[in-house]
Amino acid sequence: MLKKIFTLLLLLFISSNLLLAQVDSIQRTGGFARMQAMGNNPYIIDPYYMTINSAWGAYYSDFIMGDLGSTNTEFGNDGIGQFIGANFKVSQNLTLGAFLSRSDFNGQFSILNLDPYNVVDQINSIPGVGQVIPLNNNVGLMASFGLGKHKLGFGVSYASTTNEYNPADGDGTVASASQIGLNFGFLSQLTSKLLIDASLTLSFPSASYEQPDMAVTSVSHTVISFNARTYLKLSQKFRLVPALQFVNQSGSYEIPTGDGSETGDVTSTSVFILGAGFMYTSGDFLFAGGPAYASLSITNPGIEDISPDLSEGFTGFPIWNFGAEWNFADWIVGRMGYMAITGSSFSESTASATEVNEIIQTVYGPSGFWLGVGFRTGMFSLDATINDDVLRQGLNNIGGLGQTFAYISLSVAF
Repeated sequence: MLKKIFTLLLLLFISSNLLLAQVDSIQRTGGFARMQAMGNNPYIIDPYYMTINSAWGAYYSDFIMGDLGSTNTEFGNDGIGQFIGANFKVSQNLTLGAFLSRSDFNGQFSILNLDPYNVVDQINSIPGVGQVIPLNNNVGLMASFGLGKHKLGFGVSYASTTNEYNPADGDGTVASASQIGLNFGFLSQLTSKLLIDASLTLSFPSASYEQPDMAVTSVSHTVISFNARTYLKLSQKFRLVPALQFVNQSGSYEIPTGDGSETGDVTSTSVFILGAGFMYTSGDFLFAGGPAYASLSITNPGIEDISPDLSEGFTGFPIWNFGAEWNFADWIVGRMGYMAITGSSFSESTASATEVNEIIQTVYGPSGFWLGVGFRTGMFSLDATINDDVLRQGLNNIGGLGQTFAYISLSVAF
């Protein structure tokens, strides 16, 4: 369970932002690999953030991006975390974009994430339910509108699956799943020293199973994610970047019974993250980082008068994210990052109808160095995290069998 908690916190806290007075200041390169190489840094700007706040699309018109991801099969044509997206400027103030993602989409919670809290697994675990096919191949459409110093964004996504059985005689069964996502984004350059960045994301994954002469079995979730950041320029080189995120997931189920159906709540999840970071820039050098507080709570509703509510979760403080980036030359960029998580986990188990047992433990999350590199040639960019062992191999890299890049992102600005 702790591994799942750490993974969720890691995905939720990967984002990027920067105070910029002019559109021309934004470098139209980057991706998930860049953010990961800089210590999963929440205080830098990157085109990947369009997937979280659709208003950022106003700064990335005529732009294609995607991830080759990490290795799935040796010398294969597939990878973990692959997706693709493109933005096109259709008028002076309007940019339209489209994204294709899969169930293994990486990054902070987005409308491109499919079934983030496993609604399909929940319904498939109900006895008597036929196989509901997991969601995949998500389609997202986004639009951004420029209104002077203000940018507005809107995004919508949809995916679905069906598994029907129609016998020659009698009635059949239908197992299905679907998800619709909505994103509302806002960017405002209030002054030359203050930028406001806020977004709201809604996701509605659900699954159902219909069989003859019985009520429909169904499970549905509602996921709400709110992100807010302010970027305060204190000097030409130093910027203060506070960051806030809140995510809440809840849901319900309906199960047929002999005389009707039974309804109730499913396990719910709540995530809160507050970061206080900074950015320091000097020429082509960027250094960003800071501490953060994070809490994750998972509540399993009990049965009235039989068992109490049970909860488990994680509280992390401090969570450190640091990253640096510098240009070796016009065509190559070097990166390094560090992340460290210290916190405590808690879990409860039933002791009686009204009492619980509780366990509280100090735990440590993923920590250590990330290394990365970026290549630029004309309109094309390739960003990658580097396998640490490449440096340890030294001269053995010549003819060595180890993989050089761990995760790869691509982009084209035209």
